[in-house]
Amino acid sequence: MNYKEKLYSKYISTHTSYLGKNTIKKIEKHFPVWDYYYHKFLPEAKKIKILDVGCGEGSFVYWLQQKGYKNTFGIDVSKEQIENGEKLKITNIQQMNLFKFLKNKKVEYDIIFARDVIEHFKKEEILDILKLFYKSLKQKGKVIIQVPNAEGPFGTHYLYSDFTHELAFTERSLNQIFKSVGFKDIYCYPTSPPQISITSKGRHLLWKMIENSLKFYTLVETGSSKGIFTRNIICEAIK
Repeated sequence: MNYKEKLYSKYISTHTSYLGKNTIKKIEKHFPVWDYYYHKFLPEAKKIKILDVGCGEGSFVYWLQQKGYKNTFGIDVSKEQIENGEKLKITNIQQMNLFKFLKNKKVEYDIIFARDVIEHFKKEEILDILKLFYKSLKQKGKVIIQVPNAEGPFGTHYLYSDFTHELAFTERSLNQIFKSVGFKDIYCYPTSPPQISITSKGRHLLWKMIENSLKFYTLVETGSSKGIFTRNIICEAIK
């Protein structure tokens, strides 16, 4: 067993226990945040097939199912997290290595989510993963990922907050790797504070002020103000 397997086997005990024991009530409190960031990627048709890679305890799977996307499934390499999800009565989750799971999946999914996943792998593995995603998606299907943003001034916080992380990314590098395996349309989005309450709306306004100052800094240095500066970045890649 290598060091990653040891850490994944006790991922809750060694890494996420500071969040406290998860409950359905806690998960549901997070729904507005996921609505803000991810609802735009979902079609009206509820019968589509969705896979959540690296689903953890299945919280995001549960959110999708509660939104009516019953044909949603999740996999995670961590036995501890899957067992906790099953205790919460979350369905359609399975402990499985993503390479083994996707090996024989062809043109099966409409959407694949991989939030906080591919940064755990080395460069060669990441390209293999994206190839598997591409093969497993239906035509016009999409993969949605969230990764640490190397362009953000504090992007390394998320990169180094987990000992199993290998890489951080930028909008340019995400375009590069997705295009290299055949994806045609790639769009990247910041993870600005969600505007879901008075407090978060205030945080969002203050963030926009900080973002504008970062764009000005970039403009002075490079001649262009273009950039995504949040700690994480969301990327949508369409087959």
